[in-house]
Amino acid sequence: MIDISHPDSEFIFRAGAFTDRIKNYCRKYILESFEERKITFQDMKIEALLLLEFSELHFKENLNSISKSVNDLNVEIDKLEAINISSEDGNCTVCNTKLETFDTLIKEKDFRFITICKKCPNEIYNILNTIDWATGAAFI
Repeated sequence: MIDISHPDSEFIFRAGAFTDRIKNYCRKYILESFEERKITFQDMKIEALLLLEFSELHFKENLNSISKSVNDLNVEIDKLEAINISSEDGNCTVCNTKLETFDTLIKEKDFRFITICKKCPNEIYNILNTIDWATGAAFI
């Protein structure tokens, strides 16, 4: 648990927001056409770049690890961006794996259900977890 009165807590929460936005893009691209995904993947790369720039200012002690992870993230995004296969209805538009939808039990309509692919975003999630540990956001 993070001590919110600690002077670095703001930076940790902000770093976590970067990785959370990238995770949210992972729930978006799995439903998009090839052309739509190109834009989403570019947005993910921009978010990663902003995270790296933010880390240069606030996480200098772990910058090498974060920089390597951001590079790995971009490589993985490039791999996914290059995939252009046809998919069946109800499957991920990138890897054609059956999508799963969960009820979050949140009352707000936009957050009630969450659809995920259990295959193609996994490496991105693993990389983002590494970044979260390097920034301290894993403790949020």
